Amino acid sequence: MPTPDMAARPRTVTFAAIMMLVAAIGYAVGVVVCIWLLANPQDQSFYGREVSDWFWVFQGVLDLALVFGFVWIARLALRGEYGAGMTITMLAALNIFFSLFSLLHVYGAVELILSVAVLIANLSPRAQAWYVRNLPTAG
Repeated sequence: MPTPDMAARPRTVTFAAIMMLVAAIGYAVGVVVCIWLLANPQDQSFYGREVSDWFWVFQGVLDLALVFGFVWIARLALRGEYGAGMTITMLAALNIFFSLFSLLHVYGAVELILSVAVLIANLSPRAQAWYVRNLPTAG
């Protein structure tokens, strides 16, 4: 049975949190790919040039950090933490900007559409009211 807070959570916040979890899954796939590339040096090429093992180690560590970060932010958003809402808005805006560099690829277009959807959902009045409800009152 859902708690009263669960019933009051706007769908837009749930959508934004789910999108953060989907992004975390994507970064988790990136971690697996980096591990696979470390284990198979014959496949380690980047734009037709060989790269150092350290590139894949560094990329894997960054992807792993993003997995934990995105899951953490999604959980905080579901609880109604104001900072999580601000962080999701910032990440969506950054994704919109960076997706413009790869618009000619399907990945960039999908990233742009999803980022705009997350930004709109997260900036909706009900979502903002969800995040603001935990702020301390003045006085």
